[in-house]
Amino acid sequence: MNSLRITDIILCVLVIPGMILFFPVSEWAQWDHMAVLIYVLWVYGIYFLGRKVLGPLVIKGRKGLFTVLGAVILIVAATFLMTIAPVDIPREEGAVVQPYARAMWIMLFAALGMGLPLGSMEAQLKILGTHIARETEIRDQKDAIYQRAAEALSGDEVLLKSGYKTVHVPLVAVQYIESRNNYSCFHLDNQDDVVSQIPLKDALELLPKGKFLRIHRSYIVPVWRIEKRTMTSVKIMGLEDPLPVGRAYKDILKNG
Repeated sequence: MNSLRITDIILCVLVIPGMILFFPVSEWAQWDHMAVLIYVLWVYGIYFLGRKVLGPLVIKGRKGLFTVLGAVILIVAATFLMTIAPVDIPREEGAVVQPYARAMWIMLFAALGMGLPLGSMEAQLKILGTHIARETEIRDQKDAIYQRAAEALSGDEVLLKSGYKTVHVPLVAVQYIESRNNYSCFHLDNQDDVVSQIPLKDALELLPKGKFLRIHRSYIVPVWRIEKRTMTSVKIMGLEDPLPVGRAYKDILKNG
């Protein structure tokens, strides 16, 4: 954002006024000084109109583009009226337009050509910044939820029979529990899954009440990991895909 502000200063202080010097003095010298000043202010106005209003509309889809196109047509029409306004300066023999008209058009389109892209860029950066801030806020919220869960379940674990050994499973690490026929698979954070020789119903009995919910005949989820819930699915923290909600468990999820 600061770089865009610096660009504004450079364009307004150096480039736009300096453009007058790019043309032969004869194109401006015989033109009334007040008229030149008014047109320079007009160019400034066009630049900031493109920068602050029209540029952001460019990224708003077809409707925004039509609005920008209509505004540009009006600006061009207004500038055309300026070029045919009577001014008491000599014309070259056979000339059709006043000598300064070329400089006027070039300055106009330069102002639009600088203002529109910069305005569009700034709008895109604002959207990106908002998105990043939102993502950061969501991540912080997730971290806070996980931290509270870790504190509430600190040291809590279940002992599961898996194969020929007993496994200690920390409850805070459980992402969800999945039924596999008469077995239960505990999906964990940054650890291998633990498959135990117990049905899902018995697995639920091992867990603290109110901390885990059965949402489907095949799934149990930790309450604190639920990010979003609907009548048909739940989004679980740490999982890309949502888990389905069974019809028989909708009321349990609603009241959970």
